[in-house]
Amino acid sequence: MDTIDKMPSSFFITYFANKYSKFITRKAQEPNPKGTAGKMFTDKNGTDRYIYWDLDRGDWRHATGKWNIKSND
Repeated sequence: MDTIDKMPSSFFITYFANKYSKFITRKAQEPNPKGTAGKMFTDKNGTDRYIYWDLDRGDWRHATGKWNIKSND
């Protein structure tokens, strides 16, 4: 799991999406527009997860496994 000491206000996140069977990049932010924070955690099966706000879709998304975050600031 990639972690950042201070999360940028907006960023690009890239990860392998099982749903599409390919790597995807999304424009994202944390927290969402209402101020609710996303979170990084390891689930009970040992899978790293990151819940982030997708700026293009206007909804929460879930990255699993490994991801890369690049600042958009």
